[in-house]
Amino acid sequence: MIAGAVLAGGRSNRFGKNKALQTLQGKRFIDLAIEPLRRFCDPVMAVVNEIEPYLDTGAILVQDIIPHQGPLGGIYTALVFSPSEWVFVKATDMPFLVPEMAALIIEAQRGKFDAVVPRVGEFFDPLLALYNRRCLPVISHQLQARDNRQVVAFYQKIRLKTITEAQWRKVDPDGLSFKNVNTLSDLAEIDGPK
Repeated sequence: MIAGAVLAGGRSNRFGKNKALQTLQGKRFIDLAIEPLRRFCDPVMAVVNEIEPYLDTGAILVQDIIPHQGPLGGIYTALVFSPSEWVFVKATDMPFLVPEMAALIIEAQRGKFDAVVPRVGEFFDPLLALYNRRCLPVISHQLQARDNRQVVAFYQKIRLKTITEAQWRKVDPDGLSFKNVNTLSDLAEIDGPK
C-alpha cells in the first residue's frame, strides 16, 4: 500500500482565509481531500503548518519540517514521514477526485520511475501526483538552494512518468480531479447558487 498526503499548509493568500477549513456542500475541504484517498492509501497524512485545527480529521497529522516553503516543502515533509516508499500527494483545495484518476496514477508507478505526474494542457499538475522517496535528496537540495520553490523545477533531475491528457481524459473526461479553488469566486462557481 502507498501512503497518501493532503497538503494543507498553504497560507491561502488569494482566498483570504484558511481554505482547508472552508466548507463545500457541508464538508470541509480538508475532509473532502482526505476521504477519497482512504480507498487507495494507508496511511493518509495531512501536512499542515499548525496541528490543532486538524485534530478531528482522522488523518495522521504531520507538521511542515521547513515552514512556509509552499507545496515543495509539503511534498518533502510527506516523503520524510511516509512509512511507504510511494506517496500520493493531493492539494487540499482540489475537492473532487475521480477514483479512476487516482487508480490511473497509482498504476503508472510500475517501472523505474521516481514520480508520476499528469499533464493538463501544456503544464504538469504536481499536486495530484505520486512521488517516491528517491525524490528526497533532489527536493532537499532545491529547498536549501532557496532560489526556486516550484515543484516542477526538480522534474528534470528525476525519472518522471507523465500521464498525458489523452490518457487521463479517458477516466475523468471533465477534468474534475484537477478543479481547484484559489479564490472565493472559484468557490462560488463550484458551490452553485444558494
